[in-house]
Amino acid sequence: MTLIIGTNDGVWKLTDGQPQQVGLVGKDVSHVAANNATQILATVPKDGLYSIADGSDRLLWEGDARSCAISPDGRLYVGTEPAMIFRSDDDGASWKRLGHIDDMPTRSEWYFPPPPHEPHVRSIDFLPDSPGSVLAGIEVGGVLLSNDYGETWSEMNDGVHVDVHTVRPDPSQSGSMIAVTGGGIFGTDDGGASWEPRMNGTNQGYAVGLHFNPNRAGEVLIATGQRPPGVNSLVYHSLDAGRNWNQVLAPALPEQFDRVPVLLVADGGAWLATESGQVFRADDAATEWSLVCELPVSINSAVGGGSPSSIDSGHRG
Repeated sequence: MTLIIGTNDGVWKLTDGQPQQVGLVGKDVSHVAANNATQILATVPKDGLYSIADGSDRLLWEGDARSCAISPDGRLYVGTEPAMIFRSDDDGASWKRLGHIDDMPTRSEWYFPPPPHEPHVRSIDFLPDSPGSVLAGIEVGGVLLSNDYGETWSEMNDGVHVDVHTVRPDPSQSGSMIAVTGGGIFGTDDGGASWEPRMNGTNQGYAVGLHFNPNRAGEVLIATGQRPPGVNSLVYHSLDAGRNWNQVLAPALPEQFDRVPVLLVADGGAWLATESGQVFRADDAATEWSLVCELPVSINSAVGGGSPSSIDSGHRG
């Protein structure tokens, strides 16, 4: 298994514990996506979406790219600021603006607190066993769901805090999703038709990092902070889709992180990557962790197959 890591100095690969910088040197990468590490996408805010292969960087889409994803059938998606999603059906040769997003009932209310106050797409994902589905998290706007590759959309905001940082489905449990937001952690078991707070065991309300175990239904990691952008962060683990949380503590890990770490469950284990460049791994997130390596960069995002993970909106501070 190779992990792809997005940093404040380009994209790196981590193979057998050995890091290697593979593209976008000097670029601040907010999000990465990959298809078995053979196709790598990376977003650079205010710049664009890039494809990285064979030691070269290719600009696929020019603009203020914030998030990206590769669907199970190979379609490419890029989320932007202002909040919009574009889709490519031909490996990035051409793009379609999924403009039905502009018709959402609350679209005129979407915003972002710091200037220029524009909302943006922070996460894109796909529902398990649901061809054509696209799930998006909007900061600040809520949860959007499409069942036709993004041609039409529905707002899925009943009960959820609309300052959505990431929304992900449980790959092993149809209908189960978690959204981490500026107002806490929320879960659904009915595909987003209704949401409920799931904060039991946590003591911080600003949640950013999120990743499900793709091989164990209900297992999920989150990272929370005291305030934006996720300072003095704690990491929590759940085995019941967030109904109960336990703080992740281990001798190898800091008790608290300066900023929310990137969380990932891949390659049969849990991963945690920090602002200071440390990469930790555990066979079981609830037990022992060990330091794998330390990169000379700040880590913003990672992917190891399946859902990408990012804690970066493209805004600093």
